[in-house]
Amino acid sequence: GLIESGLAPGDAVLSWLPSHFAEEHVLQFACSKAGLILYNLDPYVAVLDTKAAKEALDAALTLTKANALISMEAGNDVNYTRLIEAVIPETRIFNFEDGMPFITPRYPHLRLPIHTGLEYDDTPGMIPLYDIICPTHNLEGSMKGTKVDGTTPLAGVMDVSADGIPTKIGKPLTNDEVVKSGMWPEFSSILNKEYSEVKGVGVVY
Repeated sequence: GLIESGLAPGDAVLSWLPSHFAEEHVLQFACSKAGLILYNLDPYVAVLDTKAAKEALDAALTLTKANALISMEAGNDVNYTRLIEAVIPETRIFNFEDGMPFITPRYPHLRLPIHTGLEYDDTPGMIPLYDIICPTHNLEGSMKGTKVDGTTPLAGVMDVSADGIPTKIGKPLTNDEVVKSGMWPEFSSILNKEYSEVKGVGVVY
């Protein structure tokens, strides 16, 4: 999982996924369980203005100091991996199959650029999500004694401008605050074992 890939409790994850994606909901639980702080950047900005989307991604990576970026490979007639390559050129020349750690001087904190596609061939500088989001049989050992509870920070807060560009970050909400506020409806409904219909293009539950 994310912890086994080198992240540690307290690290930041930037999601560039639509809120209705199942991968987003799995990521919410993964971050909650691992003590990671999850920030969300609206991918729909890229549908309206790819230049603004690249500016937004740059600002989000800079402000959050994200250690992992998780994005769609493509959707809504937008190739998100190509936008990422424009913002993080190292993803065009890096190859994870070489077994070396990912490094980009622009965002020195970023270690895991991840996409939801299934192949390494076209994007060797990014990791398919299915290689990352998987259960561990020794989470306690991987956490190295760090305990996660209701007071552990979970949901990162970003202020954005009218055109979707992040301007600043705020204090993250804890696990308890996320559930109490209902800011992640699917997350809360699953915890409460409640039926929930997820609306969105391509979603059938």
